[in-house]
Amino acid sequence: MITPRLYVGDEPMAPVPGADYALPEAAARHIGHVLRMRVGDSVALFTGDGGEFAATICGIERRGVTLRIDRHDPVEREAPWAVTLGQSIIAADMMDFVVRKAVELGVAAIQPLQSARSQNAADDRIARRLAHWRRIAIAACEQCGRNRIPGIAPPVSFAQWFAAAGDASRPAAMLDAASERSLASLCANAAPRAILVGPEGGFDAAEVRLAHARGAAPVHLGARVLRAETAALAALATLNAIAGDAR
Repeated sequence: MITPRLYVGDEPMAPVPGADYALPEAAARHIGHVLRMRVGDSVALFTGDGGEFAATICGIERRGVTLRIDRHDPVEREAPWAVTLGQSIIAADMMDFVVRKAVELGVAAIQPLQSARSQNAADDRIARRLAHWRRIAIAACEQCGRNRIPGIAPPVSFAQWFAAAGDASRPAAMLDAASERSLASLCANAAPRAILVGPEGGFDAAEVRLAHARGAAPVHLGARVLRAETAALAALATLNAIAGDAR
């Protein structure tokens, strides 16, 4: 059985090796009622600050689960590059899918973009969607073994992202099916600092001009036109295969 991993970075008390640790209610319910684990079973905890804690269940009560923290393991499973996924906001279920899988593929941060053709959320829904995406990122880290939670920034416009973006020594890669250069050829030289993915219908002409003016590298992913959610993951997988830990 794979050892379950639980994020406890939001809790006021941090795990301490050699001490007992009471799981928060939701995690305790998951351990006791969903996974049906027993005293003596192993659990891994992580706080998002790096590394993970090996723990053993020492008590299961109706109202909670107590662990014994055995040790801290400084293991990290981050990609050797740090890249931001600039994903134009797409339909809710597909955006959730992109966030989940991008975290699994090792993205360092996710920047939702309000582009001209994206499905932009109303202002009163932005906070809820952002919190929802962050919960998805945490769950993905629990599943895939990452001990650091990728940041998910509040949505900004395409122009705002370029105005705030730094590290011009590493270009941003902008997916453009009409480009003559492939993402694979770009990654062979150096990992881009960001991969920018348009919505259904792609970036509009003004956004393409802005990206070119700010030094972004237009790249394609092959002869076929991919859906927005497919393109994001194909781009990250390409980067992983050429310049990342999948080599």
